[in-house]
Amino acid sequence: MTLRKCFGVASLSTLLAFSATVSAQQPSGSQQPQGWMWGFGVAASQDVYTDFDNRIVPIPIIGYTGEKLRVYGPFVGYQLFQQDGFTLDAQLVPVFAGYEEDDSAVFTGMEDRDFSYAAGIGLNYNTGGWVYSLSTNADILGKFDGYQASVRVGKQFRIDQFMIEPSIGVNYQDSNYVDYYYGVRPEEATATRSEYNGNSAVNSEVRIAVSTRQFFNGMTRLELGATFFDDSISDSPLTDDDTSLSAMLVYTRFF
Repeated sequence: MTLRKCFGVASLSTLLAFSATVSAQQPSGSQQPQGWMWGFGVAASQDVYTDFDNRIVPIPIIGYTGEKLRVYGPFVGYQLFQQDGFTLDAQLVPVFAGYEEDDSAVFTGMEDRDFSYAAGIGLNYNTGGWVYSLSTNADILGKFDGYQASVRVGKQFRIDQFMIEPSIGVNYQDSNYVDYYYGVRPEEATATRSEYNGNSAVNSEVRIAVSTRQFFNGMTRLELGATFFDDSISDSPLTDDDTSLSAMLVYTRFF
């Protein structure tokens, strides 16, 4: 199993739970723990590509949190501004998408689509237990030559030693992204797979996360989510569904 096959099944929103785990492990106020952390996780996810196998993927985790710099696996953030509940970060994030020809019969005769890396900014606002997030990033490896943007609203509830965090969000993917990962080029079209030019998409998400510091002196986080895809993705001849479910269990602790 190649690295791309392992990570290709996990949506970006699911993997961003890693970053959320970092934030959850840091209490508010000036006494935030800093240094190296380690951990492990397991991710289970579906994909809307036709006959694309669902996978359960074990994930080793290593990260670092400093005064402004955060490195969490392939996610990198640097704090540019913080005041009155607002935080602005510069970010480098992976775009775990794509496929190889042998991942499904629907891709037979098609060129592989590669995962990429993106750079952008993220703005968060925390007030009264509400968390508002806005982020945007653009491809920097020249794979799909496009950009994404997302907005999310969540609410944190504390019950004893557990933090419950339901949230809803909207994710925009431009036409370059959709066409690269869900389009069918003229030379790839067959009698059973028509040419398809993807348009921009607006996908919606719901998630709920439960986190606690009760176990083994670290942070344990379980996150469940569902993504509802735009028609420009579900209408692709490469897909057979418009909804993807995901789950992730992550444990981290500082050295």
